[in-house]
Amino acid sequence: MRRFYDERAIIDPVGAALSDAETAVVTWSDHLFRELIAIYGAKELCELPGCSTLTVYEFYHGGKRLLAFKSSVGAPATVGAVEEVLASGVKNIVAFGICGALTDIPTRDLVVPDRAYIDEGTSRHYAEQGEYVEIVNSDKVARFLSGLGASYTKGGVWTTDAFYRETRTRAEHMKARGCVAVDMECSALQTVCDYRGKNLYQFFITADSLSGEEWEPNYILDNHDTADRADIDAVKAAVALAASLKPNV
Repeated sequence: MRRFYDERAIIDPVGAALSDAETAVVTWSDHLFRELIAIYGAKELCELPGCSTLTVYEFYHGGKRLLAFKSSVGAPATVGAVEEVLASGVKNIVAFGICGALTDIPTRDLVVPDRAYIDEGTSRHYAEQGEYVEIVNSDKVARFLSGLGASYTKGGVWTTDAFYRETRTRAEHMKARGCVAVDMECSALQTVCDYRGKNLYQFFITADSLSGEEWEPNYILDNHDTADRADIDAVKAAVALAASLKPNV
């Protein structure tokens, strides 16, 4: 079948002038984003166009002007939002959010993905499709977290569009390939950043678990969940990582 990923697109992201901000932090979880806004006093900067309005916030940390936004869940929505942010001049994306554990990882532990197995439909529009995509900056993220004294599990993640179709056989198949967690955006995020020549830095904090015979939702079904110490530490780690980055590093 013919692939069209190397052909010029009909529609380009519009973006907006976001001044000298080179790094943006993105998360998907309401409670994590609320903590980021509260801790760092982030203020609304602008709204970017797209399929839905994307509100971008700005704040300062470590002498750096940083951006932050909350994306809708899933690869298509996230890539659409990130495309607009990258078109606005951002060079680095720091992505952190919740994931599901595929192995025996405790709730609210950190996961650093080193490769993402592609089970979503967005990546193939940006690159030739393989079984997985390498997460380019995983070693840098791991070293940074180690420098903060944070513990984490490093391994592959399974990126799927269809969380209501995560089957036991598919989960075991991904575990056999070294996946320690499941998410919905990682492979697409890395692919779009590769395509645009930008940098992705990503880690997760575990929420639900698919490691046992039965699904353990833990706190993932609580839409009003409040952050605990581990969540706050993850927010601070993501912001510290963002503030440490230099252009094209």
